[in-house]
Amino acid sequence: MTVPDEDDFELPDLPVIDKGPPPECGTCGEAMKFIDGDWACIDCNGELLGPETG
Repeated sequence: MTVPDEDDFELPDLPVIDKGPPPECGTCGEAMKFIDGDWACIDCNGELLGPETG
């Protein structure tokens, strides 16, 4: 069995996820944004979004 070169492969296309319309924020009522695979309100969460705070 031979080992392929690091640059000798292709990644498959990712499936398209139908997110639908954005839900309203339960706090401020504004439309949420799709961030890191989930809906989040930027105005209410501020800079506390993202994996670095997790």
